[in-house]
Amino acid sequence: MSKLVDEETRIAALGDIRKAIEVAGEIGELDIIEGADPDLEMGALYELSLQKPVPPVLLFRKIKGYPDNHRVVVNTRASRVFNGGIGLDLVRSFRKGKRKSSEPIPPVHVETGPVMENVLTGNQVNILAFPAPKWHAGDGGQYIGTECMVITKDPDGDWVNSGTYRVSVRDERTLSIFIEPGKHADIIRKKYWARGEHCPMVISVGQAPALGAVSAQTFPENVTEFAAAGGRIGRAIELVKGKITGIPFPNDCELVYEGFMPSPEELTMIEGPFGEWPGYYAATGPEPVLQVKAIYHRDDPIMTASPPARPTFPGTYFGTAGSALMRAASLWDELEAAGVPGVKGVFKMPGGGSRFINVIAIEQMHAGHAKMAGLVAIGCGSASYLGRITIIVDDDIDITNPAEVMWAVGTRWDPKTATDIIDGMWTGYIDPMLLPERREREDLTNSRIIIYAVRPFAWKDSFPKVNQIPKEYSEEIARKWAGKVSFLDK
Repeated sequence: MSKLVDEETRIAALGDIRKAIEVAGEIGELDIIEGADPDLEMGALYELSLQKPVPPVLLFRKIKGYPDNHRVVVNTRASRVFNGGIGLDLVRSFRKGKRKSSEPIPPVHVETGPVMENVLTGNQVNILAFPAPKWHAGDGGQYIGTECMVITKDPDGDWVNSGTYRVSVRDERTLSIFIEPGKHADIIRKKYWARGEHCPMVISVGQAPALGAVSAQTFPENVTEFAAAGGRIGRAIELVKGKITGIPFPNDCELVYEGFMPSPEELTMIEGPFGEWPGYYAATGPEPVLQVKAIYHRDDPIMTASPPARPTFPGTYFGTAGSALMRAASLWDELEAAGVPGVKGVFKMPGGGSRFINVIAIEQMHAGHAKMAGLVAIGCGSASYLGRITIIVDDDIDITNPAEVMWAVGTRWDPKTATDIIDGMWTGYIDPMLLPERREREDLTNSRIIIYAVRPFAWKDSFPKVNQIPKEYSEEIARKWAGKVSFLDK
């Protein structure tokens, strides 16, 4: 929780994108940018903001080529409105907040709301009227959906699912959506296609931060993200039903598209390439499309965005849609729920984005404890997809410091006896290391490595001692000599 924002204000901002922008301005964390070009310039400004560990909120308005009152906002969830701590303290704070509001609050259905201020159907539908930036030079088009909600309803029950997937503009009435196989929206759409039906679908490209956060997370099947978001803000999310499909969506969204997705046998369009969060352009290919039948939007709409960037920028730790903070906290929860004892911390190593490199600190309690933690971790929902490397370390290691993690790897890991390599794990098309032959036959699997960089349990008590001044004594000496030795005051 940000030290600059009190809890009541933070919760209010979590449930209202306009309130979040207002709060960002009040605490000096808002940059209003006028006249930027959506063709690469907005993307360049966004990437420059990620050089800050906690980037400011950027609100683009008077965007070149679009109405002055159509706006795009980035970095809302990454800003100090919600992130005031650092390292493991921030992960612990996020977990505490999740537990505090972990009781889901079911959504409620209402007749109308701000999103119904403008309802466009038939010949009024024009996707091109709304800002859709080209974020990276190599992108194969304009992407309006980077922090969005793709909403589907299971035809076999009442489950309404919301997920975040990239969405590009194809023409006035068509959007292309890239959904990795195995994701919930993919499972649901295939049920409609198996019945010979087009999949009804809704896409919101502007919504409250809480909704953006839950849509980027992994929940079990039959758990609606709207209930999870309600739990986090302490009130029910109010939903309205689309006039064309009956799919529900939050009544205070900023901009919503509604329509149907034919099966790939009926219609596809070339989608991509797109600069994805691993730091590479994901390959182009034919993808199903959404044929938009209705557009709903508020007056002066605000589109939320979180375009991917190479995960070496400091600001990407919090900023990507599937942020490292949320996934570290979720993995920690899942390890404890699975019965792994003594978990002292979970972190995402910089450079690995929100998925590739997991670091877990444990207080070893029994033989096989480290292996238990490692094997459970690679199978958890928060780490199974693209979780390339998992490193288990002792609890004396500062897992927020890459140098300490690599020190543990270099001095406590034996490559032959303290390594597990597991094949057949879940990956996706955006993985640059998906082998070409597997990609060609749609085999979206590859291997994982678990590195057990811990003192071997059988002789951990006789393992060589660390030659470091005790922390308490070091702090005592620093206090004693403060003001007398210049380097202590810098």
